[in-house]
Amino acid sequence: MKKLVWIFLTVIVFASCSNNANQFQITGTLDNAPDGLVMLAKVVDGKFVNIDSMQVDKGKFAFKGEIESPEIYFLVFPEEAGRLQVFTEPGMITVSGNMEEPKIEGSKTQALLDQFQAQLDKNNEERKTIYAEYQQAQSVGDTVTMSAIEARFNQIDDSEIAYILDFAKTNTSSVVTPHVMMRYSYYYELSDLEDVFSTLDPAVENSKYYKNLSETIETLRSVEIGKTAPDFTQNDTLGNPVALSSLRGKWVLVDFWASWCGPCRAENHNVVEAYRKYNAKGFTVLGVSLDRDKDKWLQAIADDQLTWMHISDLKYWDNAAAKLYGIRSIPANLLLDPNGIIVGKNLREQALQDKLAELLK
Repeated sequence: MKKLVWIFLTVIVFASCSNNANQFQITGTLDNAPDGLVMLAKVVDGKFVNIDSMQVDKGKFAFKGEIESPEIYFLVFPEEAGRLQVFTEPGMITVSGNMEEPKIEGSKTQALLDQFQAQLDKNNEERKTIYAEYQQAQSVGDTVTMSAIEARFNQIDDSEIAYILDFAKTNTSSVVTPHVMMRYSYYYELSDLEDVFSTLDPAVENSKYYKNLSETIETLRSVEIGKTAPDFTQNDTLGNPVALSSLRGKWVLVDFWASWCGPCRAENHNVVEAYRKYNAKGFTVLGVSLDRDKDKWLQAIADDQLTWMHISDLKYWDNAAAKLYGIRSIPANLLLDPNGIIVGKNLREQALQDKLAELLK
């Protein structure tokens, strides 16, 4: 009798495990999937981590596991140096078609992300079309047409910014919303991010995207105008450590930039002008580079004649100071008063000149 009870309990336990509400299965049949290894991976702390792997058999593969909240996983094909993104959630998910245009079914989260991305793809196609027209106008010096096309670019950008915000406020119960708000957070002010965050459904609170957005908001709150700028230390071009706090007593423009950033290089001439005009009045610049190639960093400093202090940890977007300040796009800057209080943010072109003229009369 005891043996029968044990068998009965074992069957119940097995059935419970087999019907786990958090279980997912990804089954793939891709026409042109390369023979060899396919890996299931996800991003953890900014790095790809392999979860599982198997051999592709005539384009077929399958993975299964458990997941508590919808999350983006990647199907990585090392032979092709390619990867496919799948917003994974509990249930059966199928990947079919081909590598270039895979069809992903069974994930409502992926379907919603695809719907969102379709509008952005449409915008990008329009940008490509009018950019070709812009190049044509530029080649013949047609400044009237160039100005009209620039205005159209701005209209597309404004429309896209409004679309993303509307999408977020319409889909508050999906993890896609905090995901896309993080992805495009550089478009928005802190108040916009706070508004969206406050409307999110409790159902998404366990997701990594909710937590990431929450942490970003907290970071941005810590560097608002009127707050004391968080201190940090990085090495200068000679390898000597320099702390932001060592510049107390001066008006400091903390300038986040990189040699590979076109808009940053274009803005450099404006910063040079400001430095030359106001340096004698107690103004200086601390250049914080998001470079990873030291030689290119040093060459850009020389080419653009940037004669102020420069520091970097050469970690690209993982730059510790950029993370500390919630920098999501460059160029970006903060203006500090002699006590280290933030008095201005993202002052570019004439806005920088005007602010310095106001403060350093």
